[in-house]
Amino acid sequence: MHGRVKVRTTAEQEEIRKREKAIKVAQYKADFTVVSKKRKDKIWDDELLSVTMRMLLNNSDIYTLWNIRRQVFENNKWSEEDYKQLLENEMSLTEQCLRENPKSYSVWHQRCWVMERMPEPDWKKELSLCAKCLNIDERNFHCWDYREFIVQKAGISNEEEFEFSTTKILNNFSNYSSWHYRSRILTKMFGTTSEEIPIVDDRYREELDLVMNATFTDPNDTSAWFYQRWLLDKCVTTCKLWRAQIKKDKAIVVIDNNIVIKPILLSLFVNDETVDTQWQLHPDEKFAKLRIAKFANLLQDLDHANQVSIKLQETVYQLSYSELENAWIYKDNSNLYKENSNDNQLNEQLKSYNQLSEMEPNNKWALLTGVLLMKKIDFKKFYNDILNNLSTLSKVDNLRKNYYKDLRSKFLVEYKLLEMWKEESDLEIQSRIDLSGLDLTKLHDNHYFSFFEEVNLGANQLENSLNQLLTLQRCIKLSLSSNGLISLKHFPTLYNLEVLSLRNNKLTSTKEIVNLIQQHKKLKKLDIRNNPVCKEIDMVKIQEINSQVEVCLQ
Repeated sequence: MHGRVKVRTTAEQEEIRKREKAIKVAQYKADFTVVSKKRKDKIWDDELLSVTMRMLLNNSDIYTLWNIRRQVFENNKWSEEDYKQLLENEMSLTEQCLRENPKSYSVWHQRCWVMERMPEPDWKKELSLCAKCLNIDERNFHCWDYREFIVQKAGISNEEEFEFSTTKILNNFSNYSSWHYRSRILTKMFGTTSEEIPIVDDRYREELDLVMNATFTDPNDTSAWFYQRWLLDKCVTTCKLWRAQIKKDKAIVVIDNNIVIKPILLSLFVNDETVDTQWQLHPDEKFAKLRIAKFANLLQDLDHANQVSIKLQETVYQLSYSELENAWIYKDNSNLYKENSNDNQLNEQLKSYNQLSEMEPNNKWALLTGVLLMKKIDFKKFYNDILNNLSTLSKVDNLRKNYYKDLRSKFLVEYKLLEMWKEESDLEIQSRIDLSGLDLTKLHDNHYFSFFEEVNLGANQLENSLNQLLTLQRCIKLSLSSNGLISLKHFPTLYNLEVLSLRNNKLTSTKEIVNLIQQHKKLKKLDIRNNPVCKEIDMVKIQEINSQVEVCLQ
Protein backbone atom coordinates (compact mmCIF):
# COMPACT_ATOMS: atom_id res chain seq x y z
CA MET A 1 0.00 0.00 0.00
CA HIS A 2 3.05 2.26 0.32
CA GLY A 3 3.40 4.94 -2.37
CA ARG A 4 -0.31 5.05 -3.22
CA VAL A 5 -2.29 8.31 -2.93
CA LYS A 6 -5.04 8.03 -0.36
CA VAL A 7 -8.43 8.63 -1.94
CA ARG A 8 -10.90 10.20 0.46
CA THR A 9 -14.27 8.55 0.77
CA THR A 10 -17.47 10.39 -0.15
CA ALA A 11 -18.26 10.85 3.54
CA GLU A 12 -14.86 12.45 4.19
CA GLN A 13 -15.25 14.74 1.19
CA GLU A 14 -18.68 15.78 2.39
CA GLU A 15 -17.31 16.52 5.85
CA ILE A 16 -14.54 18.69 4.38
CA ARG A 17 -17.09 20.61 2.28
CA LYS A 18 -19.24 21.18 5.37
CA ARG A 19 -16.27 22.54 7.33
CA GLU A 20 -15.24 24.84 4.47
CA LYS A 21 -18.82 26.08 4.10
CA ALA A 22 -19.09 26.67 7.85
CA ILE A 23 -15.91 28.75 7.77
CA LYS A 24 -17.23 30.83 4.88
CA VAL A 25 -20.60 31.37 6.56
CA ALA A 26 -18.91 32.42 9.79
CA GLN A 27 -16.65 34.84 7.89
CA TYR A 28 -19.62 36.25 5.98
CA LYS A 29 -21.61 36.80 9.19
CA ALA A 30 -18.66 38.52 10.82
CA ASP A 31 -18.09 40.72 7.76
CA PHE A 32 -21.79 41.53 7.50
CA THR A 33 -21.84 42.63 11.15
CA VAL A 34 -18.86 44.95 10.56
CA VAL A 35 -20.39 46.43 7.40
CA SER A 36 -23.80 46.98 9.00
CA LYS A 37 -22.35 48.71 12.05
CA LYS A 38 -20.05 50.96 10.06
CA ARG A 39 -22.81 51.93 7.70
CA LYS A 40 -25.14 52.67 10.59
CA ASP A 41 -22.48 54.76 12.32
CA LYS A 42 -21.50 56.37 8.97
CA ILE A 43 -17.89 55.33 9.32
CA TRP A 44 -16.63 55.37 5.73
CA ASP A 45 -13.09 54.11 6.17
CA ASP A 46 -10.56 51.83 4.48
CA GLU A 47 -11.65 48.84 6.55
CA LEU A 48 -15.14 49.11 5.08
CA LEU A 49 -13.63 49.01 1.59
CA SER A 50 -11.52 46.02 2.52
CA VAL A 51 -14.35 44.02 4.08
CA THR A 52 -16.83 44.70 1.26
CA MET A 53 -14.15 43.74 -1.29
CA ARG A 54 -13.67 40.38 0.42
CA MET A 55 -17.42 39.78 0.41
CA LEU A 56 -17.83 40.79 -3.22
CA LEU A 57 -15.05 38.51 -4.40
CA ASN A 58 -17.13 35.66 -2.99
CA ASN A 59 -20.45 36.97 -4.33
CA SER A 60 -20.41 39.95 -6.69
CA ASP A 61 -24.20 40.11 -7.10
CA ILE A 62 -24.83 41.75 -3.71
CA TYR A 63 -25.68 45.20 -5.09
CA THR A 64 -25.99 46.68 -1.58
CA LEU A 65 -22.25 46.19 -1.07
CA TRP A 66 -21.51 48.08 -4.28
CA ASN A 67 -23.81 50.86 -3.07
CA ILE A 68 -21.85 51.01 0.18
CA ARG A 69 -18.56 51.24 -1.68
CA ARG A 70 -19.91 54.19 -3.67
CA GLN A 71 -20.92 55.83 -0.39
CA VAL A 72 -17.35 55.42 0.86
CA PHE A 73 -16.05 57.13 -2.28
CA GLU A 74 -18.48 60.02 -1.93
CA ASN A 75 -18.23 60.61 1.81
CA ASN A 76 -14.48 61.11 2.13
CA LYS A 77 -12.22 63.96 1.11
CA TRP A 78 -9.50 62.22 -0.85
CA SER A 79 -6.48 63.78 -2.40
CA GLU A 80 -6.57 63.81 -6.18
CA GLU A 81 -3.86 61.15 -6.38
CA ASP A 82 -5.49 58.89 -3.76
CA TYR A 83 -8.90 59.22 -5.38
CA LYS A 84 -7.49 58.26 -8.77
CA GLN A 85 -5.74 55.23 -7.23
CA LEU A 86 -8.95 54.13 -5.52
CA LEU A 87 -10.82 54.33 -8.81
CA GLU A 88 -8.15 52.25 -10.53
CA ASN A 89 -8.37 49.71 -7.70
CA GLU A 90 -12.11 49.60 -8.21
CA MET A 91 -11.64 48.88 -11.89
CA SER A 92 -9.36 45.98 -10.97
CA LEU A 93 -11.92 44.69 -8.49
CA THR A 94 -14.74 44.77 -11.04
CA GLU A 95 -12.51 43.00 -13.55
CA GLN A 96 -11.78 40.21 -11.05
CA CYS A 97 -15.49 39.88 -10.33
CA LEU A 98 -16.35 39.75 -14.02
CA ARG A 99 -13.95 36.85 -14.54
CA GLU A 100 -16.04 34.85 -12.07
CA ASN A 101 -19.42 36.32 -12.95
CA PRO A 102 -19.41 37.96 -16.39
CA LYS A 103 -23.20 38.51 -16.38
CA SER A 104 -23.59 40.44 -13.15
CA TYR A 105 -25.75 43.55 -13.45
CA SER A 106 -24.19 45.02 -10.31
CA VAL A 107 -20.59 44.70 -11.49
CA TRP A 108 -21.20 46.22 -14.91
CA HIS A 109 -23.11 49.07 -13.32
CA GLN A 110 -20.24 49.71 -10.92
CA ARG A 111 -17.80 49.78 -13.81
CA CYS A 112 -19.90 52.43 -15.58
CA TRP A 113 -20.02 54.46 -12.37
CA VAL A 114 -16.24 54.32 -11.95
CA MET A 115 -15.48 55.18 -15.59
CA GLU A 116 -17.61 58.31 -15.38
CA ARG A 117 -15.50 59.50 -12.43
CA MET A 118 -12.06 58.67 -13.77
CA PRO A 119 -10.10 61.93 -14.34
CA GLU A 120 -8.63 60.55 -17.58
CA PRO A 121 -10.78 57.58 -18.66
CA ASP A 122 -9.28 55.31 -21.28
CA TRP A 123 -12.35 54.65 -23.40
CA LYS A 124 -10.38 52.87 -26.11
CA LYS A 125 -9.03 50.39 -23.57
CA GLU A 126 -12.57 49.69 -22.37
CA LEU A 127 -13.67 49.16 -25.94
CA SER A 128 -10.89 46.61 -26.34
CA LEU A 129 -12.03 44.90 -23.13
CA CYS A 130 -15.57 44.66 -24.51
CA ALA A 131 -14.24 43.05 -27.69
CA LYS A 132 -12.34 40.45 -25.64
CA CYS A 133 -15.39 39.69 -23.49
CA LEU A 134 -17.59 39.31 -26.56
CA ASN A 135 -15.07 36.98 -28.17
CA ILE A 136 -15.44 34.77 -25.09
CA ASP A 137 -19.25 35.02 -24.97
CA GLU A 138 -20.97 36.69 -27.91
CA ARG A 139 -24.34 36.57 -26.15
CA ASN A 140 -23.32 38.52 -23.05
CA PHE A 141 -25.92 41.27 -23.36
CA HIS A 142 -24.51 43.01 -20.25
CA CYS A 143 -21.29 43.54 -22.16
CA TRP A 144 -23.22 44.71 -25.24
CA ASP A 145 -24.98 47.32 -23.10
CA TYR A 146 -21.66 48.37 -21.57
CA ARG A 147 -20.18 48.64 -25.05
CA GLU A 148 -22.98 50.99 -26.09
CA PHE A 149 -22.18 53.15 -23.06
CA ILE A 150 -18.47 53.19 -23.93
CA VAL A 151 -19.13 53.92 -27.61
CA GLN A 152 -21.14 57.02 -26.71
CA LYS A 153 -18.43 58.27 -24.38
CA ALA A 154 -15.60 57.51 -26.80
CA GLY A 155 -17.32 59.19 -29.73
CA ILE A 156 -17.32 56.07 -31.89
CA SER A 157 -19.51 56.58 -34.97
CA ASN A 158 -22.68 54.60 -35.64
CA GLU A 159 -21.13 53.50 -38.93
CA GLU A 160 -18.22 51.82 -37.13
CA GLU A 161 -20.58 50.06 -34.71
CA PHE A 162 -22.79 48.99 -37.58
CA GLU A 163 -19.79 47.33 -39.24
CA PHE A 164 -18.84 45.73 -35.92
CA SER A 165 -22.32 44.21 -35.53
CA THR A 166 -22.21 43.00 -39.15
CA THR A 167 -18.89 41.25 -38.52
CA LYS A 168 -20.25 39.58 -35.40
CA ILE A 169 -23.41 38.41 -37.16
CA LEU A 170 -21.60 37.06 -40.19
CA ASN A 171 -19.26 35.17 -37.87
CA ASN A 172 -22.22 33.65 -36.06
CA PHE A 173 -25.85 34.05 -37.15
CA SER A 174 -26.86 32.72 -33.73
CA ASN A 175 -25.62 35.85 -31.96
CA TYR A 176 -28.94 37.17 -30.61
CA SER A 177 -27.34 40.07 -28.72
CA SER A 178 -25.63 41.30 -31.87
CA TRP A 179 -28.92 41.26 -33.78
CA HIS A 180 -30.52 43.27 -31.00
CA TYR A 181 -27.58 45.71 -30.90
CA ARG A 182 -27.82 46.06 -34.67
CA SER A 183 -31.51 47.00 -34.47
CA ARG A 184 -30.69 49.83 -32.08
CA ILE A 185 -27.92 51.18 -34.30
CA LEU A 186 -30.10 50.97 -37.41
CA THR A 187 -32.87 52.88 -35.66
CA LYS A 188 -30.39 55.67 -34.87
CA MET A 189 -28.94 55.72 -38.39
CA PHE A 190 -31.95 55.00 -40.57
CA GLY A 191 -35.02 55.53 -38.38
CA THR A 192 -38.25 56.47 -40.14
CA THR A 193 -41.52 58.13 -39.20
CA SER A 194 -43.44 55.38 -41.00
CA GLU A 195 -45.46 53.09 -38.75
CA GLU A 196 -45.12 50.15 -41.11
CA ILE A 197 -41.34 49.77 -41.11
CA PRO A 198 -38.74 50.61 -38.43
CA ILE A 199 -36.03 51.87 -40.83
CA VAL A 200 -35.91 53.57 -44.23
CA ASP A 201 -36.97 51.54 -47.23
CA ASP A 202 -33.61 50.84 -48.93
CA ARG A 203 -31.96 49.66 -45.72
CA TYR A 204 -35.11 47.74 -44.81
CA ARG A 205 -34.88 45.69 -48.00
CA GLU A 206 -31.21 44.86 -47.35
CA GLU A 207 -31.95 43.75 -43.79
CA LEU A 208 -34.78 41.49 -44.98
CA ASP A 209 -32.36 39.77 -47.35
CA LEU A 210 -29.72 39.41 -44.65
CA VAL A 211 -32.08 37.95 -42.08
CA MET A 212 -33.65 35.50 -44.55
CA ASN A 213 -30.19 34.23 -45.39
CA ALA A 214 -29.59 33.71 -41.66
CA THR A 215 -32.90 31.90 -41.06
CA PHE A 216 -32.26 29.49 -43.93
CA THR A 217 -28.69 28.86 -42.77
CA ASP A 218 -29.97 27.58 -39.43
CA PRO A 219 -33.78 27.33 -39.40
CA ASN A 220 -33.89 26.11 -35.80
CA ASP A 221 -31.94 28.98 -34.26
CA THR A 222 -34.19 31.65 -32.74
CA SER A 223 -31.87 34.68 -32.99
CA ALA A 224 -32.49 35.68 -36.60
CA TRP A 225 -36.19 34.82 -36.37
CA PHE A 226 -36.64 37.36 -33.56
CA TYR A 227 -34.86 39.97 -35.66
CA GLN A 228 -37.17 39.11 -38.54
CA ARG A 229 -40.14 39.78 -36.25
CA TRP A 230 -38.74 43.20 -35.41
CA LEU A 231 -38.53 44.00 -39.10
CA LEU A 232 -42.12 42.89 -39.74
CA ASP A 233 -43.78 44.42 -36.66
CA LYS A 234 -45.37 47.82 -36.75
CA CYS A 235 -43.18 50.52 -35.28
CA VAL A 236 -45.37 53.02 -33.40
CA THR A 237 -43.18 55.09 -31.06
CA THR A 238 -45.26 58.26 -30.84
CA CYS A 239 -48.75 58.88 -29.57
CA LYS A 240 -51.38 60.21 -31.96
CA LEU A 241 -55.07 60.92 -31.88
CA TRP A 242 -57.14 57.98 -33.13
CA ARG A 243 -60.70 59.17 -32.59
CA ALA A 244 -62.49 61.96 -30.77
CA GLN A 245 -66.09 62.96 -30.23
CA ILE A 246 -67.03 66.30 -28.67
CA LYS A 247 -70.61 66.95 -27.57
CA LYS A 248 -72.12 69.73 -25.50
CA ASP A 249 -71.94 67.75 -22.27
CA LYS A 250 -68.81 65.61 -22.70
CA ALA A 251 -65.69 64.82 -24.70
CA ILE A 252 -64.30 61.38 -25.54
CA VAL A 253 -60.75 61.06 -26.82
CA VAL A 254 -58.90 57.85 -27.75
CA ILE A 255 -55.13 57.94 -28.18
CA ASP A 256 -53.34 55.35 -30.29
CA ASN A 257 -49.85 54.54 -29.08
CA ASN A 258 -47.81 51.52 -28.02
CA ILE A 259 -45.42 53.11 -25.56
CA VAL A 260 -45.39 56.00 -23.14
CA ILE A 261 -42.47 58.32 -23.80
CA LYS A 262 -43.46 61.25 -21.58
CA PRO A 263 -46.59 62.58 -19.84
CA ILE A 264 -49.33 63.15 -22.39
CA LEU A 265 -50.47 66.77 -22.83
CA LEU A 266 -54.05 67.06 -24.07
CA SER A 267 -56.06 70.25 -24.67
CA LEU A 268 -59.45 71.02 -26.22
CA PHE A 269 -60.13 74.24 -28.16
CA VAL A 270 -63.40 75.73 -29.42
CA ASN A 271 -62.96 78.73 -31.73
CA ASP A 272 -59.30 78.85 -30.64
CA GLU A 273 -60.28 79.25 -26.99
CA THR A 274 -59.17 76.65 -24.45
CA VAL A 275 -61.98 74.66 -22.82
CA ASP A 276 -61.48 73.95 -19.12
CA THR A 277 -61.36 70.15 -19.17
CA GLN A 278 -60.79 67.59 -16.42
CA TRP A 279 -59.99 64.28 -18.06
CA GLN A 280 -60.86 60.91 -16.54
CA LEU A 281 -58.19 58.41 -17.56
CA HIS A 282 -58.78 54.75 -18.42
CA PRO A 283 -57.31 52.31 -17.57
CA ASP A 284 -54.88 54.32 -15.42
CA GLU A 285 -52.89 57.54 -15.39
CA LYS A 286 -49.71 56.12 -16.89
CA PHE A 287 -51.09 54.06 -19.77
CA ALA A 288 -54.49 55.66 -20.41
CA LYS A 289 -55.54 55.57 -24.04
CA LEU A 290 -59.15 56.50 -23.30
CA ARG A 291 -59.87 59.94 -21.84
CA ILE A 292 -63.36 61.18 -20.97
CA ALA A 293 -64.39 64.62 -19.73
CA LYS A 294 -67.82 65.76 -18.55
CA PHE A 295 -68.29 69.52 -18.73
CA ALA A 296 -69.53 71.33 -15.65
CA ASN A 297 -71.12 73.90 -17.97
CA LEU A 298 -72.63 72.78 -21.27
CA LEU A 299 -70.91 74.02 -24.43
CA GLN A 300 -74.01 75.84 -25.64
CA ASP A 301 -72.51 77.29 -28.82
CA LEU A 302 -70.83 74.06 -29.92
CA ASP A 303 -73.31 73.47 -32.81
CA HIS A 304 -72.45 76.86 -34.28
CA ALA A 305 -68.71 76.81 -33.63
CA ASN A 306 -66.42 77.67 -36.52
CA GLN A 307 -63.59 75.46 -35.37
CA VAL A 308 -62.99 72.70 -32.83
CA SER A 309 -59.52 71.24 -32.35
CA ILE A 310 -57.54 69.01 -30.04
CA LYS A 311 -53.87 69.48 -29.24
CA LEU A 312 -52.08 66.26 -28.33
CA GLN A 313 -48.47 66.84 -27.32
CA GLU A 314 -47.33 69.28 -30.04
CA THR A 315 -49.77 68.21 -32.77
CA VAL A 316 -53.07 69.98 -33.43
CA TYR A 317 -55.96 67.94 -34.89
CA GLN A 318 -58.91 69.67 -36.55
CA LEU A 319 -62.34 68.10 -35.93
CA SER A 320 -65.32 68.08 -38.33
CA TYR A 321 -68.96 68.55 -37.44
CA SER A 322 -71.17 65.50 -38.03
CA GLU A 323 -74.93 65.99 -38.42
CA LEU A 324 -75.27 62.21 -38.14
CA GLU A 325 -73.54 62.08 -34.75
CA ASN A 326 -74.67 65.56 -33.68
CA ALA A 327 -71.12 66.10 -32.53
CA TRP A 328 -67.66 67.24 -33.61
CA ILE A 329 -65.56 64.21 -34.48
CA TYR A 330 -62.09 63.21 -35.58
CA LYS A 331 -61.17 59.88 -37.19
CA ASP A 332 -57.76 58.54 -38.12
CA ASN A 333 -58.30 56.05 -40.94
CA SER A 334 -54.64 55.17 -41.52
CA ASN A 335 -55.31 51.61 -40.32
CA LEU A 336 -57.45 51.06 -43.41
CA TYR A 337 -54.56 51.49 -45.80
CA LYS A 338 -51.32 49.55 -46.03
CA GLU A 339 -48.17 51.35 -47.07
CA ASN A 340 -45.76 48.60 -48.13
CA SER A 341 -43.48 49.68 -50.95
CA ASN A 342 -41.77 46.29 -51.18
CA ASP A 343 -44.64 43.84 -51.58
CA ASN A 344 -42.75 41.92 -54.26
CA GLN A 345 -39.88 41.23 -51.87
CA LEU A 346 -42.28 40.28 -49.07
CA ASN A 347 -44.16 37.93 -51.39
CA GLU A 348 -40.88 36.27 -52.42
CA GLN A 349 -40.01 35.78 -48.77
CA LEU A 350 -43.44 34.32 -48.11
CA LYS A 351 -42.93 31.78 -50.91
CA SER A 352 -39.53 30.86 -49.51
CA TYR A 353 -40.83 30.36 -45.97
CA ASN A 354 -43.76 28.33 -47.27
CA GLN A 355 -41.24 26.07 -48.99
CA LEU A 356 -39.26 25.82 -45.78
CA SER A 357 -42.46 24.82 -43.94
CA GLU A 358 -43.02 22.07 -46.49
CA MET A 359 -39.46 20.79 -46.00
CA GLU A 360 -39.61 21.18 -42.21
CA PRO A 361 -43.30 20.94 -41.23
CA ASN A 362 -42.46 21.15 -37.51
CA ASN A 363 -40.53 24.41 -37.79
CA LYS A 364 -42.75 26.82 -35.86
CA TRP A 365 -40.68 29.86 -36.80
CA ALA A 366 -41.29 29.44 -40.53
CA LEU A 367 -45.03 29.09 -39.90
CA LEU A 368 -45.18 32.09 -37.56
CA THR A 369 -43.11 34.28 -39.86
CA GLY A 370 -45.44 33.27 -42.69
CA VAL A 371 -48.33 34.57 -40.58
CA LEU A 372 -46.59 37.90 -40.01
CA LEU A 373 -45.72 38.24 -43.70
CA MET A 374 -49.28 37.54 -44.83
CA LYS A 375 -50.59 40.01 -42.26
CA LYS A 376 -48.25 42.68 -43.61
CA ILE A 377 -48.76 41.99 -47.32
CA ASP A 378 -52.56 41.78 -47.45
CA PHE A 379 -54.48 40.95 -44.27
CA LYS A 380 -57.83 40.54 -46.02
CA LYS A 381 -56.50 38.39 -48.86
CA PHE A 382 -54.62 35.99 -46.57
CA TYR A 383 -57.06 36.09 -43.64
CA ASN A 384 -58.13 32.43 -43.83
CA ASP A 385 -54.55 31.25 -44.48
CA ILE A 386 -53.41 33.14 -41.39
CA LEU A 387 -56.01 31.41 -39.23
CA ASN A 388 -55.04 28.02 -40.71
CA ASN A 389 -51.37 28.66 -39.93
CA LEU A 390 -52.22 29.55 -36.34
CA SER A 391 -54.24 26.36 -36.01
CA THR A 392 -51.27 24.37 -37.28
CA LEU A 393 -48.94 26.19 -34.91
CA SER A 394 -51.11 25.18 -31.94
CA LYS A 395 -50.47 21.56 -32.87
CA VAL A 396 -46.80 21.88 -33.85
CA ASP A 397 -45.92 23.97 -30.77
CA ASN A 398 -48.45 22.68 -28.26
CA LEU A 399 -46.65 24.19 -25.25
CA ARG A 400 -47.48 27.66 -26.59
CA LYS A 401 -50.96 26.93 -27.86
CA ASN A 402 -52.47 29.57 -25.56
CA TYR A 403 -50.20 32.20 -27.12
CA TYR A 404 -51.44 31.22 -30.59
CA LYS A 405 -55.04 31.32 -29.37
CA ASP A 406 -54.49 34.85 -28.09
CA LEU A 407 -52.85 35.83 -31.38
CA ARG A 408 -55.78 34.33 -33.25
CA SER A 409 -58.13 36.41 -31.08
CA LYS A 410 -56.16 39.54 -31.89
CA PHE A 411 -56.42 38.95 -35.63
CA LEU A 412 -60.10 37.99 -35.49
CA VAL A 413 -61.04 41.19 -33.68
CA GLU A 414 -58.78 43.33 -35.85
CA TYR A 415 -60.35 41.90 -39.00
CA LYS A 416 -63.87 42.56 -37.70
CA LEU A 417 -62.95 46.12 -36.77
CA LEU A 418 -61.31 46.84 -40.12
CA GLU A 419 -64.36 45.57 -41.99
CA MET A 420 -66.59 47.75 -39.81
CA TRP A 421 -64.42 50.85 -40.23
CA LYS A 422 -64.42 50.44 -44.00
CA GLU A 423 -68.23 50.58 -44.00
CA GLU A 424 -68.36 53.77 -41.93
CA SER A 425 -68.77 57.11 -43.63
CA ASP A 426 -66.19 59.80 -42.87
CA LEU A 427 -68.50 61.45 -40.33
CA GLU A 428 -69.89 58.27 -38.74
CA ILE A 429 -68.83 56.27 -35.69
CA GLN A 430 -70.42 52.83 -35.29
CA SER A 431 -72.00 52.19 -31.89
CA ARG A 432 -72.53 48.40 -32.07
CA ILE A 433 -70.31 45.38 -32.57
CA ASP A 434 -71.04 41.65 -32.52
CA LEU A 435 -68.05 39.46 -31.63
CA SER A 436 -70.03 36.48 -30.39
CA GLY A 437 -69.13 32.87 -31.13
CA LEU A 438 -65.55 33.57 -32.22
CA ASP A 439 -63.89 31.57 -29.43
CA LEU A 440 -61.93 34.65 -28.34
CA THR A 441 -59.51 34.21 -25.44
CA LYS A 442 -58.39 37.82 -25.11
CA LEU A 443 -59.33 41.35 -26.17
CA HIS A 444 -56.30 43.06 -27.68
CA ASP A 445 -56.27 46.79 -28.45
CA ASN A 446 -59.32 47.27 -26.26
CA HIS A 447 -59.12 51.07 -26.63
CA TYR A 448 -60.73 50.56 -30.05
CA PHE A 449 -63.92 49.56 -28.18
CA SER A 450 -64.27 52.91 -26.44
CA PHE A 451 -67.13 54.26 -28.62
CA PHE A 452 -69.37 51.19 -28.64
CA GLU A 453 -72.71 51.40 -26.84
CA GLU A 454 -73.75 47.79 -27.54
CA VAL A 455 -71.22 44.94 -27.41
CA ASN A 456 -71.94 41.24 -27.84
CA LEU A 457 -69.10 39.03 -26.57
CA GLY A 458 -71.21 35.94 -25.99
CA ALA A 459 -69.91 32.40 -26.60
CA ASN A 460 -66.21 33.15 -26.19
CA GLN A 461 -63.53 32.26 -23.61
CA LEU A 462 -62.97 35.59 -21.89
CA GLU A 463 -63.01 34.32 -18.31
CA ASN A 464 -59.52 35.76 -17.72
CA SER A 465 -60.03 39.00 -19.62
CA LEU A 466 -62.67 40.91 -17.65
CA ASN A 467 -60.23 43.67 -16.72
CA GLN A 468 -59.85 44.45 -20.44
CA LEU A 469 -63.46 45.65 -20.55
CA LEU A 470 -62.56 48.85 -18.70
CA THR A 471 -62.57 50.93 -21.90
CA LEU A 472 -66.28 50.14 -22.50
CA GLN A 473 -67.25 53.28 -20.63
CA ARG A 474 -69.91 54.19 -23.23
CA CYS A 475 -71.37 50.70 -23.27
CA ILE A 476 -75.08 50.51 -22.41
CA LYS A 477 -75.74 46.88 -23.34
CA LEU A 478 -73.15 44.12 -22.87
CA SER A 479 -73.36 40.36 -23.30
CA LEU A 480 -70.85 37.98 -21.72
CA SER A 481 -73.04 34.90 -21.86
CA SER A 482 -71.38 31.47 -22.28
CA ASN A 483 -67.84 32.63 -21.50
CA GLY A 484 -66.94 30.16 -18.77
CA LEU A 485 -66.91 32.94 -16.14
CA ILE A 486 -66.30 31.63 -12.63
CA SER A 487 -65.82 35.01 -10.93
CA LEU A 488 -66.63 38.70 -11.37
CA LYS A 489 -63.75 39.80 -9.19
CA HIS A 490 -62.04 41.72 -12.00
CA PHE A 491 -65.16 43.07 -13.68
CA PRO A 492 -64.61 46.83 -14.09
CA THR A 493 -67.09 49.57 -13.26
CA LEU A 494 -68.86 50.66 -16.45
CA TYR A 495 -70.75 53.82 -15.54
CA ASN A 496 -73.30 53.77 -18.40
CA LEU A 497 -74.13 50.06 -18.29
CA GLU A 498 -77.90 49.36 -18.26
CA VAL A 499 -78.21 45.80 -19.58
CA LEU A 500 -75.77 42.98 -18.77
CA SER A 501 -76.08 39.32 -19.74
CA LEU A 502 -74.02 36.82 -17.75
CA ARG A 503 -76.18 33.89 -18.75
CA ASN A 504 -74.83 30.32 -18.90
CA ASN A 505 -71.60 30.81 -16.93
CA LYS A 506 -70.20 29.27 -13.74
CA LEU A 507 -70.75 32.09 -11.26
CA THR A 508 -71.19 31.03 -7.62
CA SER A 509 -70.63 34.15 -5.49
CA THR A 510 -73.69 36.13 -4.36
CA LYS A 511 -71.35 38.73 -2.90
CA GLU A 512 -69.89 39.42 -6.35
CA ILE A 513 -73.37 39.79 -7.84
CA VAL A 514 -74.33 42.24 -5.08
CA ASN A 515 -71.12 44.23 -5.56
CA LEU A 516 -71.70 44.43 -9.30
CA ILE A 517 -75.22 45.83 -8.76
CA GLN A 518 -73.96 48.31 -6.18
CA GLN A 519 -71.22 49.58 -8.52
CA HIS A 520 -73.49 50.03 -11.54
CA LYS A 521 -76.08 52.62 -10.56
CA LYS A 522 -77.69 52.72 -14.03
CA LEU A 523 -78.11 48.94 -14.32
CA LYS A 524 -81.69 48.02 -15.23
CA LYS A 525 -81.45 44.39 -16.31
CA LEU A 526 -79.08 41.63 -15.20
CA ASP A 527 -79.44 38.17 -16.76
CA ILE A 528 -77.72 35.46 -14.69
CA ARG A 529 -79.75 32.46 -15.79
CA ASN A 530 -78.01 29.07 -15.87
CA ASN A 531 -75.45 29.98 -13.20
CA PRO A 532 -75.04 28.08 -9.90
CA VAL A 533 -75.43 31.40 -8.04
CA CYS A 534 -79.11 31.64 -9.06
CA LYS A 535 -80.06 29.28 -6.22
CA GLU A 536 -78.46 31.57 -3.64
CA ILE A 537 -79.69 35.01 -4.76
CA ASP A 538 -81.73 36.97 -2.21
CA MET A 539 -84.03 39.14 -4.34
CA VAL A 540 -85.21 41.12 -1.32
CA LYS A 541 -81.66 42.25 -0.65
CA ILE A 542 -81.15 43.04 -4.35
CA GLN A 543 -84.24 45.25 -4.38
CA GLU A 544 -82.98 47.08 -1.31
CA ILE A 545 -79.73 47.87 -3.11
CA ASN A 546 -81.27 48.83 -6.46
CA SER A 547 -85.03 48.73 -6.84
CA GLN A 548 -84.94 49.46 -10.57
CA VAL A 549 -82.83 46.45 -11.57
CA GLU A 550 -84.51 43.36 -13.04
CA VAL A 551 -82.59 40.17 -12.26
CA CYS A 552 -83.37 37.23 -14.52
CA LEU A 553 -82.90 33.96 -12.65
CA GLN A 554 -84.87 31.48 -14.77
